[in-house]
Amino acid sequence: MRLSCVLLCLFSCFTIHGSAQVAPPAGWTLQNMNNGVVMTSPGINPASRVVMTLMPPASPTGDVKTWFSNKTASMAQSTGRVLEMTEVIEKQGLLARVAQIEDQKRTKLRIVFYGYPSPHGFSVPILLLPDSMSDQDPRLQVAHQYIYQLAGQQFELSSQPASMQPMQPAESSGLHQKTDIDLTYHAKAIIPKERDVPLKGVYVFIGFAFGPSYGGVGTTMTWGQRATQQLLLLFANGVAAKTDLKGDNLAGHHQAEGFATMDAGNPAAVSGAPYGHWTEDENAVHIQWNVGAPTELVKNGNNLEGKGERWTPFHLVEGQRLEGTFVRKMEAGLRSQSIVLHQDGTFVGDGVNVTMGGELVNPSFPAKGSGTYDVHKGSMILYFANGFTQAIACILDADPNGNVRTVLLNGFPFERVR
Repeated sequence: MRLSCVLLCLFSCFTIHGSAQVAPPAGWTLQNMNNGVVMTSPGINPASRVVMTLMPPASPTGDVKTWFSNKTASMAQSTGRVLEMTEVIEKQGLLARVAQIEDQKRTKLRIVFYGYPSPHGFSVPILLLPDSMSDQDPRLQVAHQYIYQLAGQQFELSSQPASMQPMQPAESSGLHQKTDIDLTYHAKAIIPKERDVPLKGVYVFIGFAFGPSYGGVGTTMTWGQRATQQLLLLFANGVAAKTDLKGDNLAGHHQAEGFATMDAGNPAAVSGAPYGHWTEDENAVHIQWNVGAPTELVKNGNNLEGKGERWTPFHLVEGQRLEGTFVRKMEAGLRSQSIVLHQDGTFVGDGVNVTMGGELVNPSFPAKGSGTYDVHKGSMILYFANGFTQAIACILDADPNGNVRTVLLNGFPFERVR
């Protein structure tokens, strides 16, 4: 298998040696985070670059190799559909594993996971690269060498930001720059009923638009014409919002949580993009956006039509109670995720946290847990018994008889099995 050849190449080409200052390799860019750092290789095409992520050390439980195997499988599954994954290989105290994934745009990528012991736990550096990249690509070779040097120094990042200073491995506390950028996702609050503004209309546009396209954490935003599915929300208090219907991750302009967290009644919350204010007369809807040119949409039956646009009514899920077990099926040998929903409003989840970034990005979301749920404004809201609450964008796919076959949670399909 090609991925196994990659691992053999990694271990045969380099040795762990020398002390290195913690600075990006020559020509690479570095972005400091509150809880980590992302380094990006040079390259004209953003899609052809290597992205290296360093995070604070984790605390393994039980056998380290088994923990690393489970951890990397979970991280790969939260990134996309896993096509292949090697076994864990160990040499000179360094663990390594390679996964081939397909993201929601059907782009194939490779993820290389490393693991080594560090003073306060176990560090897991990660490389993300195009699947088509040659194993001999100089940027990939540089990244491998860099990580091996960190492993040889037992370097780790601190989980606590402080003032910026040179980074020394092992003895140092790690990355020391306080910024407003954070790799960790923080669940948005559910709007309480007394402040929840009802929707007067929701419309969808499917076509092409000019604007940004986003990759995952650490990737670059690019501009150009792109296929788009957008939602237009008209609230009863005159607030308008326009968002992407779907997204590939937690970045971008889609609502990963659905709309139960959208605070349309708070003037401060709706003072910028993607909000505006709308009015209507018998012929048209008029929207003045906070950022950008105004929009005029003519009424044509149930539709709204503008220049090159046709917006049709869209129904957000609201109030449904389901009975059944829904599973996100994975490749053979990989662990699937599931959610059991009951008509009494209770649920049991196993691995549902992958829909909102997984343990690496969203550590507060329980990997396993139970509680109660609501469906409101296109969100499935999970109230865990431990007090954690998470809203997730929800679409229900039903057969002609109205029986729900698939629950889409932030674009991740959970299919009914019973």
